[in-house]
Amino acid sequence: PMPEPARKRTRREEQGIESRRRILNAAGSLMARHGFAGTSIAAVRKKSGLPSGSIYWHFENKEALLGAVVEDAARRWLDELPGPASLPPEPEKRVEALLDAATRSLEERPEFLRLILVISLERREVDKASVAIVRRARSMARKRLSEIMRDLLAPFAKTHDQEELAQRFADFTLLVADGAFIAHHIEPDETDLRASFDLMRRALIAFARENSTRIDS
Repeated sequence: PMPEPARKRTRREEQGIESRRRILNAAGSLMARHGFAGTSIAAVRKKSGLPSGSIYWHFENKEALLGAVVEDAARRWLDELPGPASLPPEPEKRVEALLDAATRSLEERPEFLRLILVISLERREVDKASVAIVRRARSMARKRLSEIMRDLLAPFAKTHDQEELAQRFADFTLLVADGAFIAHHIEPDETDLRASFDLMRRALIAFARENSTRIDS
């Protein structure tokens, strides 16, 4: 049987989706700048332009709002990374295109990493639930980066090497992103994100070639 066409959303449903998006955008911006403790529901209400009742209709409490903000920020950041089909066919150009996209995302949308770092440092000792939320978001990022790295390394690495190399470079990418982000905010004039990621690109290709054999050789 033919699948049923997707049901068109009602105006009320569309308004609900738009309200939720405005709340997440407002809360994410405030939490990234002021931290969790420094962000009140009243501040979210003011920035979003929506009443407190609307916020509590979508989110049970501020902790639930935090969880949604972090996961939404992680998903949006990762969605901006190019998929395999949109990358050039040449292996080295694929690596370059991916890391260039990652650099642009950090330059243009730094809210995700800022939010992750602020919440981690602020809540690590006092709120295990918040830390668990952050770890879930980083796990999402690590999984997606591993998938991307596996595709990038396929032309260089033997099949049995790809999984381990992909995971190691996914972890390395997160470490570089963390460090570059902090350095960029402390010394913006002295930090060159593109140079850092270009160095990682060359390291990725060199490491893959050194530790494996090309499939087509």
